[in-house]
Amino acid sequence: MSEKRDLAQNPFTALFTSVDHAEQFSAQSLATPNENPQDKEDDTQNKMDINWMIETVFLITLDKEVFPYDDRPSRCVYMSEMFETLEGQTWWEMNNLEQAVFERLLLPNPGADVINLSKKDDLNAASLAGESQVLRYLYQCYIRQHKLLSQKMNLSRELETCRNVILMNARICLQQCELYPTQNPHQQFLDLYEEETCFTLSSDGDLLLRFFDELVQQIEDNAEDGSVPQVFQPVLHIIMSRLTKELSLLNPGVIKAIDFLSFFTRKPSLAQVLLDHSSPKDWNKGKAYEQTLLGSLFSLSCIPRTELGPYEFFENPSTRTKQDIEATESSIQQPLTNMCEKVYQLLFAIIKLSPDHRHRILQWLGKCIYANLGRTKIWSSQMPQLFTQMYASDGFCLNLCSIMLRLCKPFSEPKSAKLLKIQPTYCRMVAASDKQAKERGIHAEGLPKETFLIPNEENQTPSTEETYNFITECFFLTHQCIHMSFHAVHEKFLKLNQELHRVQRLYNEVRGQGNDEVEPVRSIKKQMEKGMTLYLCLKTALTEPRLLEMSFNFHLATATWLSEIAINEDCKTFESVKFPLPEIVPSTLTCVPEFIMGNVTDFTLFLQRFKEDMYEVAGDKLENLMTLILVYMGSPERMKNPHLRAELAETLAALLPAESGSSAKGIMSWFSREQLFVKHPLIEHLAEKLLNVFVSIEMTGQSVQFEQKFNYRRPMYMVLEHIWEIALHRKCIKRLAGEAETRIEDTDPPLFLRFINLLINDAIFLLDEAFDYMTQIKDKQAEKDRGDWNSLEPQQRQENENTLRQVAMLARYHNMMGNYTIHSLELVTREIKSIFCHKSMVDRIAGMLNYFLLHLVGPKQRNFNVKDKNEIEFKPHQMVSDITQIYLNLGDNEAFCMAVSADGRSYSPELFQKTTSVLQKIGKSPTMINQVDSLRDKIEIVRVRQAAEEELYADAPDEFLDPIMGTLMKDPVILPSSKNIVDRAVIARHILSDQTDPFNRSPLSLDMVVPDVDLKRRIDIWTQEKKRSS
Repeated sequence: MSEKRDLAQNPFTALFTSVDHAEQFSAQSLATPNENPQDKEDDTQNKMDINWMIETVFLITLDKEVFPYDDRPSRCVYMSEMFETLEGQTWWEMNNLEQAVFERLLLPNPGADVINLSKKDDLNAASLAGESQVLRYLYQCYIRQHKLLSQKMNLSRELETCRNVILMNARICLQQCELYPTQNPHQQFLDLYEEETCFTLSSDGDLLLRFFDELVQQIEDNAEDGSVPQVFQPVLHIIMSRLTKELSLLNPGVIKAIDFLSFFTRKPSLAQVLLDHSSPKDWNKGKAYEQTLLGSLFSLSCIPRTELGPYEFFENPSTRTKQDIEATESSIQQPLTNMCEKVYQLLFAIIKLSPDHRHRILQWLGKCIYANLGRTKIWSSQMPQLFTQMYASDGFCLNLCSIMLRLCKPFSEPKSAKLLKIQPTYCRMVAASDKQAKERGIHAEGLPKETFLIPNEENQTPSTEETYNFITECFFLTHQCIHMSFHAVHEKFLKLNQELHRVQRLYNEVRGQGNDEVEPVRSIKKQMEKGMTLYLCLKTALTEPRLLEMSFNFHLATATWLSEIAINEDCKTFESVKFPLPEIVPSTLTCVPEFIMGNVTDFTLFLQRFKEDMYEVAGDKLENLMTLILVYMGSPERMKNPHLRAELAETLAALLPAESGSSAKGIMSWFSREQLFVKHPLIEHLAEKLLNVFVSIEMTGQSVQFEQKFNYRRPMYMVLEHIWEIALHRKCIKRLAGEAETRIEDTDPPLFLRFINLLINDAIFLLDEAFDYMTQIKDKQAEKDRGDWNSLEPQQRQENENTLRQVAMLARYHNMMGNYTIHSLELVTREIKSIFCHKSMVDRIAGMLNYFLLHLVGPKQRNFNVKDKNEIEFKPHQMVSDITQIYLNLGDNEAFCMAVSADGRSYSPELFQKTTSVLQKIGKSPTMINQVDSLRDKIEIVRVRQAAEEELYADAPDEFLDPIMGTLMKDPVILPSSKNIVDRAVIARHILSDQTDPFNRSPLSLDMVVPDVDLKRRIDIWTQEKKRSS
């Protein structure tokens, strides 16, 4: 009785349904003979502890009697079959733990076997005990085991055994899923991770990672039952299926999916599985990368996969307000930023795992970029259907660009010491094998085929043994990526913008002819809506704030690096740029692809068009862009391509302070850029570099389409107009003019002389073409107004409309460029006069001014009386004013007045009378009109005198006359090739534009001509005799 009383007082008796059961258990335990009573008691207590531990951890029991104490779990699964197997035993022992857990896992419906072990009503406990998902149940067991470990130190060994049993079964359920045919442990693995790491603020998330880490280790140690790839590839299949079929950019599940993938960066073996799952089926096909796991992440974007759709955002844009559209942009851009940041962290974590993992990531990036380089080809935009089948989408490529820029962030600062570690020779290297790519760090492909800043004429090959660092790889891969992504999408964006303007004009035209709901109005409106939706999608992706910030910093750092390698062969330290630049050009420039410079100019122009305020945020960093422009724009030795140097001039114009009425408002909107043109340490060289590139477009020796040439010059005119108002630059331009005048007959015509000669050439060509187009417009408008087109077939009438529209566009372009050119001439002649009046120039400028003034104020002005002059940029009043001002600027010079009056083709005494009348009509000041009258009187006096002189020399022998102009020669020279004799002033003027003999096209420069001393002597004698005899 005393033993029974002792048991009743023992707290572990609570583990049994009655004192009798406890007594039975105790009797079995005491059955061993010759055992110390205290040892027997300890062993009994230990067995009780073990039973309690197994019930608590695994929520399984052999005893279904309810006991009033709370120590046992309130709900457990009653293992009836195990109870029978153990012949009615009601407690657990360690030797039957494995079998018990395995049988628990095989129960088809464990919830049906849950029993109450206490009188408490605990639904959560019932749910935990009856958990049917094998992996979730084992993880819950793991949690309970972990908690007991800190509470029951005496059971640490047994709890460790529990942990091993849990992990073994978890491993088996993933390796041998067929054991559980009604379950999907791979899905359970994914669900567990997402639930515990995304929605839990406790330490359970860390515990789950620990559980998974140990589970992966178990799988690695028992790979014969199923390797890590075999186990986890199905999990990644589920993730990829979600990303491609269920999730879109704004779905929160995207971030959860990326967070889950970050688990695969915890062990090298897991990262290998992720990388294997991201290998494209065809490494050479750009589109194939979209169909990989990593590619499915990059593909999440607001830009539709194809122009056909589907379109998720900006539906019916014409019905939405500006505020609504901006709100939609913001709601898209933040998730886009977050997604790209998460993907970057994922990739970078893999890169840090080992050299092999870094190699595989860089290999994937390098091959993906190379496979999609065809996006930059001209033909790709002409065959959109083939384009979308061959290459990754715009959204994919922009996201990839965003990731690459994040990799470059550590050195995306001007003057960053890490920039000095970039090895330019990388671009001339080719890895012969995968092994060599890994060993030498060469993962970019296709770079040696690019055009470089200067040609490698000596065919020098850099050392083939050089290895390349991570910074170098990231720098050049990123630029290659920007070229095929941001640059290509920007071009598409601009073309779409132009197309939308065209469709808008067409819509306005047809809308005025009928109802909006009839054809073709409805179709055109639908096309316009679709185009606008795509436009807004592209704009949202291109202007994502983080992308722009990183791009700007990266391009500023690139500008610093390019400026440095232009003067510094070794690039071990940063050196200050000084002019003149060193005569020896660093050979590293033969290794730098042109597209790197193109990336910088393209992005700068994009900012100027769409995010101008970022210039002011950059502040003093803009100096690095100006330095780049000054170094390369006027240095063909360092950058041979004249088109690229012209693009730098366009970039320079993009840095001009915001004009009044610009979207950038307030003094701070232009302060940094204003200072840039005044305070930059090298700014005094700007004017010379600008004129240099202006001239070089004409003198390239290449075929430059006239339209492209004038497109290049337009921003140059804008810069010229701005800097002319700054005393420093005006002084520099006047100095160049003075030098040109002293060297005007040099073999190599001086820079400023070539510049003003081209200004005159451009003005003549542009205005002549513009006048011709306006005559055509007037004629076609008259035909239309008379009703001549009404009797035509609809197709012919539409063709006429298209022709009129095309001619109007050409007229607008030529008028606009002609206005710029004439205004520039007016600007320069305000303070620079004598060189325009030099004998080699004066006849040309006087003849040009007379010719165009006659067209604008004479009888032919009626030919230009077209409708909607503003639409075609025809500003006759402004043009008459500018041309008249040029006359006044040069009118004090006698040679100019003589040249004006000697122009028999266009000049007559009535010319200035008509001009005065026009100036009065357009409201010019009396002062200006009086000045014109005075100039007219002065020119008339010169004309009378000149007419008498011409009459005096009218019978000059033919050998005294210039064969080109038919005028009396004053300084005859012999052309070395054709042996023709011409006047020096005439041939000098010809050579400014064309360095060939006008009679046989042989090369010719002014130093090659030979003075005809004897002929000059005879002409002088003849003229003197004529004067004496008169």
